[in-house]
Amino acid sequence: MNQLLNRPQADRRVEAFVATEEGRDAVAALMQQAPNGDLATYHAGTLETFSRLSGLAEFGDIVLVEIGASLLDETIEILREVAVGGVQIILLGPEIDVPTYRAYLIAGAMDYIITPHRDGNPLPDLWRGATVLKNAHQTRGQSIAVCGVCGGVGASVFATNLAIALATKPKGRGETPTAESRVGLLDADLHFGPVAVELDMEMTMGVFDALTTPERVDATFLQATMQEVQPGLSVYSAEVEDPLVLARYEAGLGSLLRAFQEVFPASVVDLPRRFVLENHAILEDIDDLVLVLSPGFGAVRSAGRLLDGLARHNASQPRVWLVMSHMRRDAGLSAKEVADTLNRPLSLELPLCASDISRASVKGVPIQSLFPRSRYSRCVRQFSEELKRAPSVGGMTPTQRVSWWKKV
Repeated sequence: MNQLLNRPQADRRVEAFVATEEGRDAVAALMQQAPNGDLATYHAGTLETFSRLSGLAEFGDIVLVEIGASLLDETIEILREVAVGGVQIILLGPEIDVPTYRAYLIAGAMDYIITPHRDGNPLPDLWRGATVLKNAHQTRGQSIAVCGVCGGVGASVFATNLAIALATKPKGRGETPTAESRVGLLDADLHFGPVAVELDMEMTMGVFDALTTPERVDATFLQATMQEVQPGLSVYSAEVEDPLVLARYEAGLGSLLRAFQEVFPASVVDLPRRFVLENHAILEDIDDLVLVLSPGFGAVRSAGRLLDGLARHNASQPRVWLVMSHMRRDAGLSAKEVADTLNRPLSLELPLCASDISRASVKGVPIQSLFPRSRYSRCVRQFSEELKRAPSVGGMTPTQRVSWWKKV
């Protein structure tokens, strides 16, 4: 078996054992990163084939192998036998859960590539030693937090639909997600996990592994543990069973968001408002903070307190965007009255569209996907374009406001 020793990364020899077209396509996508093009040597077969030949023939420094029909226990046993002598083995196979992924790594696999491969899916970078998204810009992705200043304003609904809008790139008459428009949606309300409920999806319990072992989080880990609710949008949303460990998990949110920023061109966080008042560490990595409020006195007061807290705690603040939601009628203040009281213009006023929102909620599908031509969807889409055009660095210091006690 070959030893890697001090062989330059560009000179590493790659061989592949593939039994399907999906496996061959995944290897070809990986080899597009190679400095000398696709020079991999292809063999017909799977991990079992490679196992039978190992020791009888000499293979490359890196071997990509399809798992085939082998069961989990059989695959782990084979890996332990062949993962010796310095050969790096990358498995090719269908989507797996976190425990299975970890079991493969412990048994000796270098990495795991999900097949069939789609544009934008993460691939290990064998020539620069870092995991990247193919064709993605190697820059820090934009992070956007959505925070409801009071209950019942539809902040989680808005965060989900905003993420859908950011993940959808117009193309002709249709809308098609691209690698550059992939979005990660993080539900930071670990106590209740409202996004998973809203989307009628299974809880993604892998988020807790990500929060407690941030050093393991990369593009492959995120792909294996997040749920892709529709092409271009991957979601983390789960609820803590033991509230006594909530603080320990919440402490890892900042590290997890930074991992999101390395993988996704845009990240959306459904942020509980107490994080703003407590000056949680995650705020240091937020580029844009969207405050969703109702047209009522209590909402204006809460928004004022949050703005004051940002000004008091942070010299480098996220840009703040005010969005008025009409899900709660409250006092029925006008957009001008709210803007004058906070001395800050509203960025968006969401139409109610109660019937469309209700039907989308019953189906567990974002209104942005179910009714893309609705007034609500059009407003969210326009706002997402404005967010994309915002400068990538620097915050916006809140202006001096009149007291929220002032009668409007």
